[in-house]
Amino acid sequence: MITVTLVSLLHSLGPRFPVYASSLLLPLLDEHQGDLWLPAIKGGDMTALRQHAKAKSAQLLAPLAAGWCDFAAGEAGDTPELDGLASYDEEMLDNLLMYWHSPAKINSPITDNLFELRRGVVDEAHGSKLAVAWEQQQQRRFEQIMAGAWAGRDQLCFVEVESAYWLRQRFCETAEITLVTPALG
Repeated sequence: MITVTLVSLLHSLGPRFPVYASSLLLPLLDEHQGDLWLPAIKGGDMTALRQHAKAKSAQLLAPLAAGWCDFAAGEAGDTPELDGLASYDEEMLDNLLMYWHSPAKINSPITDNLFELRRGVVDEAHGSKLAVAWEQQQQRRFEQIMAGAWAGRDQLCFVEVESAYWLRQRFCETAEITLVTPALG
């Protein structure tokens, strides 16, 4: 069986949630033998990963920009749906301040569930165009990673915490894959 190791990155959320030291991610690079995947995003964790020697051989995941929705906490919306998204985001971020007290919590099923629920609120607030783009780009990422897996190589994938749930679900549904969530910290 091929192993896919999936790690959620905080990227732009890192300054707000300082419990996730980038140094926890680097041993994963040292130990991995196989394909390495990084998203084309910015953040302290991404800077640390890109400076590592192995990151020079990393492949870039398909960008999620076409379906991305930044957090709307504290913003007033033009519609009830956008107001609902802002309210959800504010409450979710407050809850994560209490929940994310250790790195293990970031890569947990509860975190995945929260972001999957958020995606439903985003799709309702912004409509099908954003939802379709999100699904298409996530599917592209899955296919990119699976190409290496089908070739018999283990995969180490760093992805945005907002999107990890989608890939984690697909890998769990793929019989030939052993999905690993690393113990960090």
